[in-house]
Amino acid sequence: MSTRLVVYVLALAFALVSFGSLAVESASAQPAPAQVKPPPRSATPAGKSVPDRDVVTKQDDAGKPRPGKPKTSTGMALAFWLFAFLTVAGSIFVLTRKNLIAAVMGMVGTFFGLAALYMMLYAHFLAVIQMLVYAGAIMVLFVFVIMILNKPEDEPYAKPGKAGKALAGLAMLYLLFRLGSVLVSVDTTVTAPQLAAPAQTAQGYDWGSTASVGWNLFNEYLFPFEAVSILLLVAVVGSIAIARPLQDDESEVAP
Repeated sequence: MSTRLVVYVLALAFALVSFGSLAVESASAQPAPAQVKPPPRSATPAGKSVPDRDVVTKQDDAGKPRPGKPKTSTGMALAFWLFAFLTVAGSIFVLTRKNLIAAVMGMVGTFFGLAALYMMLYAHFLAVIQMLVYAGAIMVLFVFVIMILNKPEDEPYAKPGKAGKALAGLAMLYLLFRLGSVLVSVDTTVTAPQLAAPAQTAQGYDWGSTASVGWNLFNEYLFPFEAVSILLLVAVVGSIAIARPLQDDESEVAP
């Protein structure tokens, strides 16, 4: 087993363990819709009322409400681990492929895994944008760039020297040490609280929805949005200028 494969396996294991803390939180989260009407109250004697089923989970012997334990879903946890594994495995596949088209396909799998994780975290807008923009438009752009450059697979490249390998090994060891120290310091005895859906705003929509993101994007953050678009335009022009082939002196001379 080569050293590179060992490093990839360790990185995959540490990444999956780090995803585990988020898996517990997402599995125990039971969001409640913000616009659900309360259930109708049954007929009770005068001066008494029956509490809503969504508010009170358990009652003690004296009839007083007591909080219940957060519900966990094994299926949600397994799905989270599956999509986390797909995301990390796709990233490692991108790093290990010499064929650029195969690397792009691995990146598409990574983007779909991230979109699924966003969906499980109830960030539906981010999930849709991840699939449409990154897994769709950005990947098509990458494929076009690869086809236009037409770089041969057997093109020689400069191998890193001993100093570069030593620095890369030290950086990897430091990263694994820091990640391991963070994972060890996590308190696993604390249960994740139940999460509720965001409250309804004065505009009539919930935070995190498409309407809320559009309202803030084109009102409060309009200038940063346009500034980012200008930066993207400059990057596109610069990439075209760099990829443009240089003309030889002989071709510039008129016959």
